[in-house]
Amino acid sequence: MLEEYPKEVTLPDGFVCILRPMTRHDQDALYRFFISLPEEDRRYLRNNATNRILIEKWCRELNYNKVLPILAEHENRILANATLHKETFGWGRHVGEIRITVAADFQHRGLGSLLLEELSQLALKYNLEKLSAKVVASRTYVTRAFEKNDFVREATLKNYVKIIYNKNYEDIAVLVKHLNQTSV
Repeated sequence: MLEEYPKEVTLPDGFVCILRPMTRHDQDALYRFFISLPEEDRRYLRNNATNRILIEKWCRELNYNKVLPILAEHENRILANATLHKETFGWGRHVGEIRITVAADFQHRGLGSLLLEELSQLALKYNLEKLSAKVVASRTYVTRAFEKNDFVREATLKNYVKIIYNKNYEDIAVLVKHLNQTSV
């Protein structure tokens, strides 16, 4: 299923980068990627991705059947990390969850949308029926990007998360995309 990688993609502004699955050898580059993010972006991550031990664990314990991480890179620099999380058993195994983090200098250039489409196509190949994403609602440019890619806001969870750095509560937008199984 991952035979098509690595693959070259072109952003709307003509910039070319490579998409490929993360490997065990990416821990140093992935760590550099996460620590290079501005604090404003890091505060919205679900995990402390500046913790080198956590990054090493992610790379060491790769299991593409549970979490499929796709990296966007250019000249050995990671530009974005996109993950498709899948349940392997139970009532949620038809739903995948998407998480995407894009380097500050590549935000608003179409890379996030390209990765959303990439993960949507991979989800179809895994026979998933729905994709979900949880986004801090105040980050309206992020929710708009999901909505432009056929995600619909299904719910807003009020004061659901506590932001790590300032300990304020924020709302979470739950966005869902229904996948068209006939296009596989």
